[in-house]
Amino acid sequence: MELNANEVSSLLGLAEQEVRQRAHAGKLPHLDVQGRLRFNRQAILEWALRRDHPLNLGIGEMELAGLPPITELFAPDRFYYDVPGSTFAEVLRAALDAFVLPPEADKELIYDLLISREKLMTTAVGDGLAIPHLRVPVVVNMPRPALGIFFMRKPILMSALDGKPVHTLFLLLSLSPRQHLDLLARLAFLFRQAEFVNLLRDRAKPETILEWILRASPNGKNSKAV
Repeated sequence: MELNANEVSSLLGLAEQEVRQRAHAGKLPHLDVQGRLRFNRQAILEWALRRDHPLNLGIGEMELAGLPPITELFAPDRFYYDVPGSTFAEVLRAALDAFVLPPEADKELIYDLLISREKLMTTAVGDGLAIPHLRVPVVVNMPRPALGIFFMRKPILMSALDGKPVHTLFLLLSLSPRQHLDLLARLAFLFRQAEFVNLLRDRAKPETILEWILRASPNGKNSKAV
């Protein structure tokens, strides 16, 4: 998708003149089409993510929710089996097509942001697992964080440090930096448990996986959050 300087100005929260100056100085990815500046949205998103530059996507402040209980995050309807695709981009597209999100969610924007982030650094964490993740207060008006667990039809290569292809994708959309890190930390705890990884590799039923999580969680069966 092509953007003009005014649209990039709005997206990056910069004055239009500054956008033009950065582009002409070679500090912002752009195309010169018959003397007119044009910008590829994917390239601009990658530029912003690489520099941790804020993205202004037109969504106002929202009240942050607390962490959902385990039974909500790992409810049966959060599990998706036999997800097609031979590359990360294809699997992500199929995953987002199946993922149940609020009606106002901009899935195309979420896709673009996740693809951009994956290009910067793989989200594969080893043992056949990956966690594409995104903070979304500026992307969609979501009242709660969302987690989807996607079992792929066939493993895909995602440049994991251990070289293993990825068989299970955890797609995480959270609402605040603290919540984001907290949820990632809890998933990391689970990923260090060989029995949990084996359940995922074997594509166990959601009820079996949740039962194991409740037993293994640091807070036991009464744990409120992952």
